[in-house]
Amino acid sequence: MNSTLSAGSRRNFLKLSLAAGAATTIAAPAIAQRARTLRFGNPQPTESNYHQAMMLFADANSQLGSIKEMLTWVQLGSLAITNATPAWHSNFIRQMDVFTLPFLVASPDKLKTALDTPFGGQIKGLAEGAGFKILGTWLMGARHMVNNVRPINSPADVAGLKFRVISSQVYLQAFRAMGASPVALDSAEIYLAMQQKVVDGLEYPLRDLVDVKLYEVSKFVSLTAHVTDFFIVSMNKGLWDGLGKEEQGILEAAMKTSMDWEWKAQPEATVVALEKLKTLMSVNDISPQNRRLFVDATKPVYQQFESSIGKDLLAQGIAALS
Repeated sequence: MNSTLSAGSRRNFLKLSLAAGAATTIAAPAIAQRARTLRFGNPQPTESNYHQAMMLFADANSQLGSIKEMLTWVQLGSLAITNATPAWHSNFIRQMDVFTLPFLVASPDKLKTALDTPFGGQIKGLAEGAGFKILGTWLMGARHMVNNVRPINSPADVAGLKFRVISSQVYLQAFRAMGASPVALDSAEIYLAMQQKVVDGLEYPLRDLVDVKLYEVSKFVSLTAHVTDFFIVSMNKGLWDGLGKEEQGILEAAMKTSMDWEWKAQPEATVVALEKLKTLMSVNDISPQNRRLFVDATKPVYQQFESSIGKDLLAQGIAALS
């Protein structure tokens, strides 16, 4: 794996070689006489389960730029593969916003099942139309509200707080609907923004909160679970189409290996992360009654994005995910 490009960067890349005798060898008689090197850009820390899943993907068959840049490079073909959440993919495929709608996904199991339905198949087709071949997914889990001002139990507690969110119109509108002042920042900017009080809070999954040590600059974790998030591993569609059937099969099998491990490991790691955070920060749950207040406050956001997502696709998403 290459070293990071700069001391402050958390972007890395991995080279996957589809050739007998290469460093990450996949023995396959039909492709033994030619080598392919695929660069896989990953925006997550090397300690994360997503990075470990990436390594499993390579073994079964190293941080590079911003998330949006890496997706752009994959779309253009200058980078073979990367992983990013639906919110980032929505910059290229507007319909991906369906996964980011607040309080929609009932559970990780519901999400995983939905991705294998005709609804998930439509999303894959839309991605291919934009130049991306979806190879698979890795679970991130529930995203929660974190801040330095107060525990959050209802939308009234969110009002007036400056929250860092992903650069996504859905996130921006959802937090505005709760009365917050959202600020779009890349993930690499969060720690410093919290440390320097540029923002009051952020929303993040628990395991990732531990991985990047955001507990060092945060006081309160409120278990809002407003989005159940995941990474989409996507490849340049033209490059995928240029692979032989055997090569494609190798990548698909390798991705299945990584997915089978990661979707099981991530929930387990999240439980461990929660227990650790309880020793470092103030953690509070949300009552069912107060959760309903959040749902009601953000429901208008669905209508705001009905036209860009598509009325029929939105209805399918609600049925499959909730």
